[in-house]
Amino acid sequence: MAMSHRVQDGIDAAARARDGYSSNWHPILAAREQQPGEWWMIDSLGTRYAIVRMLQLGDEVGYRAVTGEPEGRRLIGYYRTLRAACEAAHRAFVRSHRPGLHDPSLLHQ
Repeated sequence: MAMSHRVQDGIDAAARARDGYSSNWHPILAAREQQPGEWWMIDSLGTRYAIVRMLQLGDEVGYRAVTGEPEGRRLIGYYRTLRAACEAAHRAFVRSHRPGLHDPSLLHQ
């Protein structure tokens, strides 16, 4: 059975998408500070999908991002800025939802 839609339905959908779009959104907005130097990345359902921690090695400060599941946690990477760590964590999260990906160990491919 074919679906039929009015042209106006498409126009209305495009308008709704434009109204909800914000060019200022960045994955760092999904980060919730749990304690000083530790952020949890939280999805729209309230589930933690990554953890970002501040690290200090000598005089250098950086950030480590890991996946958020309690068991089988995986390293996403090390970054110089919180912004970059959150962006990488979010990209890994989005990649984990691509079609056909059922094995969380494939998260970083």
